[in-house]
Amino acid sequence: YQRRVRKAVVSTQSTGVTLQIIFLCLVMVHKQRLVILRRYCSIVGTVFFLRALTMLSTTLSVPGKHLENCEVRIGDSWDDRLQHVITIWRGAGMSISGVRTCGDYMFSGHTAVLTVLNLFICEYSSNKLRFLQTLSWALNIFGAFFILAAHEHYTIDVIVAFYITSRTFAYYHVLANSLAHKQHHSKELTWSWFPLFSYFEEHVDSRVLNEYEWPWEPLVAFCYRRYQNFRMIREERKKNGVYPKMD
Repeated sequence: YQRRVRKAVVSTQSTGVTLQIIFLCLVMVHKQRLVILRRYCSIVGTVFFLRALTMLSTTLSVPGKHLENCEVRIGDSWDDRLQHVITIWRGAGMSISGVRTCGDYMFSGHTAVLTVLNLFICEYSSNKLRFLQTLSWALNIFGAFFILAAHEHYTIDVIVAFYITSRTFAYYHVLANSLAHKQHHSKELTWSWFPLFSYFEEHVDSRVLNEYEWPWEPLVAFCYRRYQNFRMIREERKKNGVYPKMD
């Protein structure tokens, strides 16, 4: 039996916040930022849907004596339950935000988020950024370790979370990078796992290349094209005599 490290849970959530900041910065400078965000939402949604199923079907006792106020709540109204859901969502399920949940142990949501952020950072960052990818893996591994050190989850919770998240990520990207998903039968096979897969990947014809630009460059290019179109229309109207010449 390993003694509990009290501040380990704060360290876990700090690693998660760090990975989120890195991921958001990467998405902002990536040319295919919308494709990445769509894939992120689809994978995270699928993983947490599976987590909801395991939470309903598998009830585990609390992994540590420090977890208090985890008795069964009977008689709560639907308004109280909805308010509790909003509180968890607003605080991103983190104790540093004042959120306390019980019974959601199979499997670890913290490990799932850490893993999916790590995999996205490594997948869509340049191979030249080896330091960033190594740092991402280190934060993922140490974050999972801190979860166990804080006695917030059982070991099996962390292992299952890493396995399910990594396999879901790999499965989605194998489908997205394959031309086979353009066929009709592939849409039927992927609908059960990713219902919006065909819609999200409809206009993605090949593997997403890791090319980068400043986030304001598309806006500048759009404004420039609009200005060029305005000039062309103005010149055309002048030629047609729409704008009378002044003597």
